[in-house]
Amino acid sequence: MRLLKRFLSPAAILAFCCSGAIGADRLYQPSVFAAPEPDVAACSYLTSDCCEPAACEPACGGCNSCSSCSLCFPLFPCRCKGEAWTLQSLLTGDPGCCNITYGGWVSAGAYANAYGAPNNGVIGMRDVGNEFTVNQVWGYMEKATHTGGCGWDWGFRADMLFGTDGQDTQAFGSWTALSPNAWDNAWDTSADYGSALPQLYAEVAVNDLKVKMGHFYTILGYEVVPATGNFFTSHSYSMYFGEPFTHTGVLAEYALFENLTVWGGWVQGWDTAFDNPRGSNDFLGGIRAPLLDAATLTWALDFGHDDLTGDDRFLQSIVVDVDVTQRLNYVLQSDWGQVKNVGSSEWYSVNNYLFYTINDCWKLGTRLEWFRDADGIRVPPAAGVPGEYWELTCGVNWQPLANVMFRPELRYDWSNGVGVAPFDGGAEDDQFSGGFDLIVTF
Repeated sequence: MRLLKRFLSPAAILAFCCSGAIGADRLYQPSVFAAPEPDVAACSYLTSDCCEPAACEPACGGCNSCSSCSLCFPLFPCRCKGEAWTLQSLLTGDPGCCNITYGGWVSAGAYANAYGAPNNGVIGMRDVGNEFTVNQVWGYMEKATHTGGCGWDWGFRADMLFGTDGQDTQAFGSWTALSPNAWDNAWDTSADYGSALPQLYAEVAVNDLKVKMGHFYTILGYEVVPATGNFFTSHSYSMYFGEPFTHTGVLAEYALFENLTVWGGWVQGWDTAFDNPRGSNDFLGGIRAPLLDAATLTWALDFGHDDLTGDDRFLQSIVVDVDVTQRLNYVLQSDWGQVKNVGSSEWYSVNNYLFYTINDCWKLGTRLEWFRDADGIRVPPAAGVPGEYWELTCGVNWQPLANVMFRPELRYDWSNGVGVAPFDGGAEDDQFSGGFDLIVTF
């Protein structure tokens, strides 16, 4: 590999990865953090008394809730983040009798590679290189269903997206030569930017059963499309090349017992909309169950047939989520997919996530992935040449305010070098890259 010309180096990314890891949505108490012993007087706000809302004095750092109290550690300072505000609270106030809520977020940032190339290669949703991008301008309106296990309720959800992630979230599975503009496929505004309508569904709930009808996100995999649902700004090969993003159809969800949920339904294939010009029919289902007190297993699968191509497809995804300690969280994901027609094509992967919560404001994370495109049909140029891909990503989540999240990361990708090289315009088999985004919710 040529000499790195930019800001990254193997030593830098190794040091960054060894600094720790964190969970994307876990806010833990600071009692077990192995930091140098702080000065008791200077950090009196760390006591349990300080974490009571009634005892929030200036000496406590102005905490207004227990989750705002943090470790006295100068490298990762954290004080009160304030209360989160929403667009709805500013414009119309409470949801009212119908419990309809609306809001959204903006995610914008930059992602660069060490070669200085204008394209980052096969990095999912962060392929635009060396320039500032607006990734997601997102708005939603929702009425969630609530039955408390008894009675019935109705609801709906609609999501609208604009940005560089828009083109990737369109219903491209509905594309055919005869219907190239199906659903939202024609909503591109430039080579990099577009809009999408990734969710539009109604829901009916009866006791512990919910039935969703319309266009909605998949239950397969671990990472998701909304920026607010992921720790990293870039995505895994598994999520971007091996899994669907959305489905259209009917999906039932039933809570059998506490923490035990099953799904099952019919969908029109992968990433399709209501028109279904490909004639796809799939079963989508799964189960989420506790393994231990601190571990959860989610198994989901999709299988079906595409009338247009004659393909029979199958995909299963397994996710094991383990709280190793109060602060340390580990996630293991494995996918296996297959498409059969005249022949058979396969892809499979193993993803490892390690997350560590420092305090209410700072979180660290690492992702290590192996993805095998056994028949060269998933990762571009998808020329029928088998390939193996690895990536190591290390990142930080910093939330200085309740509505603001800053997510920098460093990433190293490498492949086995079979076929067309995936980086630097087809010239390199590996690549150092890095970037960030800033998320503001409203």
